[in-house]
Amino acid sequence: MTTPGLEEKKSIAPLLAVGLAVTSMIIWSTPPVIARAMSAGVPPVALAFSRWILASLILLPFVWKKLPAEWPHWKLHWKPLLLLSSFMIAGSSLSVVAVYFTTATNAVLVNASQPAITAFITFLVVGERLRMRQGIGVACAFFGIMVMICRADWAVIRSLDINIGDLIMLSAVVGWSFYAVFVHRRKYTPRPEILLFLISIVGTVILLPMYLVEASIVGGFELQPSYAAAMIYLAVFPTLLATHFWNQAIHSLGANQAAIFINLIPIFGAVLAMVFLGERLFSYHLIGAAFVFVGIFFAVRRGA
Repeated sequence: MTTPGLEEKKSIAPLLAVGLAVTSMIIWSTPPVIARAMSAGVPPVALAFSRWILASLILLPFVWKKLPAEWPHWKLHWKPLLLLSSFMIAGSSLSVVAVYFTTATNAVLVNASQPAITAFITFLVVGERLRMRQGIGVACAFFGIMVMICRADWAVIRSLDINIGDLIMLSAVVGWSFYAVFVHRRKYTPRPEILLFLISIVGTVILLPMYLVEASIVGGFELQPSYAAAMIYLAVFPTLLATHFWNQAIHSLGANQAAIFINLIPIFGAVLAMVFLGERLFSYHLIGAAFVFVGIFFAVRRGA
């Protein structure tokens, strides 16, 4: 006989995970807009570095008392934890750098490949094959993204040229995909807030020398109030809150199923463009969005 409370938990957890994944995508649709707005005044590595050092400082008061208890685990698992953190740092930082060198359309197009790349990496690393319904979900969602990006005109794809920004964005997608796979498969991971702090510290250490090199080449920047506000937002919302929600979604849904939600970012990006830039909603947005949501349904629904 099944305990009612446990039955209820099992039914609620996937719904909560879906809600957290969607919230993460809403928040993660904002950094490209902010980074583009700051690109004229703040160099890319400086912007990426500011996210992680501010995140470290914000988290420190909440985690410093818990760190001594985690230290024995860190000493035992420091190599995989360093690798895991580096994947997240690579994905988040390279995505900021990418929008300085490529168009928004190109960046979104490359980002839409993440579910397929995650599934491929999952197969390579752990031999986990996609079920047929998951494959259908990935295909539907990717097709929906293509419809929106191409405005239902495939000539748009043929006219795109690969540049350094596209390659940087592809590297970011690979980093995120590896992170999604390994955070779901680790035998030990710290508590969410500890993991975020660890990632932030690793990001600060990795990006500090790159920031110093960049500053020596292109010079510094004047910290205006708008820049400071944007940096704090990037540290709190996309870096801390969205990453925390995303970790919870991956643990509940798995890497392949959670990655399908990445396809929501262009949809939310289009909404932000309409609200803040006055762009219009066209029929291809609605058609593409429908395919994306159908794809998510197939990818995350539980089998019998």
